[in-house]
Amino acid sequence: MKFLCLGYYDEATFDAEPAEKTAAVMKECYAQCIPFRATGKVVEEEGLQSTKTAKTIRVKNGRIAVTDGPFIDTKEQLGSFFVIEADSMEEAIAVASLHPGACMGEEYGFGIEVRQVQ
Repeated sequence: MKFLCLGYYDEATFDAEPAEKTAAVMKECYAQCIPFRATGKVVEEEGLQSTKTAKTIRVKNGRIAVTDGPFIDTKEQLGSFFVIEADSMEEAIAVASLHPGACMGEEYGFGIEVRQVQ
């Protein structure tokens, strides 16, 4: 089974930090990705550009409308995604728990949503 995992964080809080601090956090994240990827269960993994570059597409009055920004305003923003191939939700959670977004960055609202692909 495939599981889509969405990594969230508080973009404004993270971006307000000095560059040296965010660089150190990212270095720690990259190091944590080594055991995460070593599981052999990660099919795809990518970070996303800032929500400042996002576009949202909807139908308004029967026409396609494109607006700037993410889908909705929230405290946490989508910052990454990855796909896991696992035998169960429990196994997917165990693998996702190794991702930096699940095990560090509490002060930045890091968190992972795990959803089975239909």
